[in-house]
Amino acid sequence: MKKIITILLIFVLSEGYGQKENFYNLLDSAKVLFKIERNFDQQELDSFNYYRIVELLNDAIKINPNNSEARYFLGYAYSRINSRDGRSMIAMNPELVIKSSEELEKVIKLSPKYNGEIVILDPYSKISAEWGSLAMSYWHNNKSDSAIWAFKEGKKRGGFGDFILELNKKVLDACSPNSILISSGDNFTIPLWYLQISQAYRTDVKVIDISLLNTKWYPNYLSKNNIIKFDLPNSVLDTMEYLSWKDSLITIGNFSWTVKPTYYEKYIFRGDRVFLSLLKQNRFEKDIFFTFGFSEDQRLNLTNHLTSSIIVDKVFTNKKPIINSEDYNNSMIQFLQLSKYLNKNSPDEIGLFEYFRYVLLLQVNEFISNHEKTKAKKLLDIMDKYANEIKFPFENEKNSKYVEYLRSKL
Repeated sequence: MKKIITILLIFVLSEGYGQKENFYNLLDSAKVLFKIERNFDQQELDSFNYYRIVELLNDAIKINPNNSEARYFLGYAYSRINSRDGRSMIAMNPELVIKSSEELEKVIKLSPKYNGEIVILDPYSKISAEWGSLAMSYWHNNKSDSAIWAFKEGKKRGGFGDFILELNKKVLDACSPNSILISSGDNFTIPLWYLQISQAYRTDVKVIDISLLNTKWYPNYLSKNNIIKFDLPNSVLDTMEYLSWKDSLITIGNFSWTVKPTYYEKYIFRGDRVFLSLLKQNRFEKDIFFTFGFSEDQRLNLTNHLTSSIIVDKVFTNKKPIINSEDYNNSMIQFLQLSKYLNKNSPDEIGLFEYFRYVLLLQVNEFISNHEKTKAKKLLDIMDKYANEIKFPFENEKNSKYVEYLRSKL
């Protein structure tokens, strides 16, 4: 009830602001509505009126058409109307995708390095997400030519940057033949789809989006198209919901591990149960990889059974493999060399690049702790050669100070 009263109050205030033609009040009202919806449950989200946000932002843009933040939020509002989450991805409306994309393209034109408030993705990544989701909608509905067109249109309009695509090529290349790659996040799943569908790149790797396993259409699609198999029939998968859960020992073949609750320490989500069904059917006969950046609870507590090759994590069911330091260094060089493709105007791309340097610094610290200063110095030399702080300043001041600290140790 308190939420409803708050929303009604904002609507009333917004009407007043609109009559006064006050740009910032209109924009701020729209942004507040966006923030409020983050706290809604699923039922409230499904009934939320995003058209009201569109009205506020269009009124604001009439006053100040060159404000990139208003256009950014308008692009997001059209996106929310089209598909609030993965459940409705397979029914994307092309007209709304175009409307969203056009606003985001204007943002890039007005402010190539957008520094306004971010909802989730920067304008470049959001264009990729819109067109990639439309492509998946076409692909799901057996319109492969339209899917390829949507991917190419997204790239033409400013999405699918070279850095993101080259990075995801490295992700696929790090996977063994015919393996399963569990992906998370729009800057991985959607570019991975782009590479496999529009460029036929490493199609032997089965890319599975972890979030979409929570939907009902996606597991069904994977199963019917023989992309992946589950140990339960579709009729059972369709009816799965979240479940009361306590720490449970799961055994698949000769491998056992403990799966903990993933929600409020007492439940697991529907997607977790579907993922577990996938693992049981596969029996780890095909290698399982994860893209980096997963939270612990998204990986069914397999963290202690993973080995990292920087860009992907691989599940090991026997003895943990030892990574050769030279192989590690060569892999790091490959990733840092992607800097030549980096769009310095994209906060998302810069954040991913920053991740590699942070991982490198953690490894340097580990070498120092193990009294392997020669190896530590070699890694820092690699960073200085391919991603030095002068050409690529750290976005996070803590990372810059961390480098100083490590150098002082050497």
